[in-house]
Amino acid sequence: MLRPDRECVRCIVSVRLGEVINSVMDRDRSIELQLRVLEKAVEWFRKSDELTIIATGIFQWLIREAPEVADYYRELKRESILDAWSSIEGFRRYIEGLYGFDRFHYAVRLSIAGNILDTGVHGHKAPRSLGLEYVLKTPFGIDHTRKVYELLIRGDLGIAWLFDNAGESVYDTVLLEEIRGMGNYVVGIVKDDPGFQNDLTISDAYYAGIDEYVDEIISTGCNCSSIHWPGVSGEAWRIIRDSDLVIAKGMAHYEYLSTMNLGRPVLHLLIPKCRPVSSSLGVEKGVFVALLRD
Repeated sequence: MLRPDRECVRCIVSVRLGEVINSVMDRDRSIELQLRVLEKAVEWFRKSDELTIIATGIFQWLIREAPEVADYYRELKRESILDAWSSIEGFRRYIEGLYGFDRFHYAVRLSIAGNILDTGVHGHKAPRSLGLEYVLKTPFGIDHTRKVYELLIRGDLGIAWLFDNAGESVYDTVLLEEIRGMGNYVVGIVKDDPGFQNDLTISDAYYAGIDEYVDEIISTGCNCSSIHWPGVSGEAWRIIRDSDLVIAKGMAHYEYLSTMNLGRPVLHLLIPKCRPVSSSLGVEKGVFVALLRD
């Protein structure tokens, strides 16, 4: 788990304020809600020293007070899903000429690249979709893909896949096909509705057709930013506990799980989009990270 850095207060507060501004159109109510966000931020930063729990607490309070925020994200996610599907065929054509580890490595690149579609980081502007050059040319800061490939190619493994944002999940489908094609069983784990920020929920997953690319799909049972204990359902924990490998997409799962021992290897696939996360990884912002923790 990562403790808040000096930049984290600004990041979380600015994202929450932006959500109010983008979704609550009544002037007086918007201002009042923004002031209350500031009060809640003080409360949560004094209550907890775990970053993703703080972010989740403020967000869950906000969507109870302003359901329009959840509606705003629901529309944003549907647009992101459609944008991603409109561009995926070009990436699928490219992989047709690749084999073995090169094919797997490209699929990992594409899956990580989708993490750029994150709307929850101060100062980061998510693009509408991805370009092939970005996927192919962005450097890795940490690349454990060879070791992961040698593990997966054996087949007959149970994989718990922790999804991140909604548009990103479409780009995950290429890697999911590769992993399942090696003879592995994948359970996709998504957020409960109404979700956290632009993360994939169970209803989003069915809307996007992601359920067709995994063997099972379940909800965490909560709309937390990660798999917060004890908020996550017993079923989700059972899947994670019984898996041979956990694949965790995105920064929030890294922030929460980075120092936690799940008793299983964890593969973190993400793009560090802020200094605190990049510093904890020892890499530059914006690089690709495929970090395997045994």
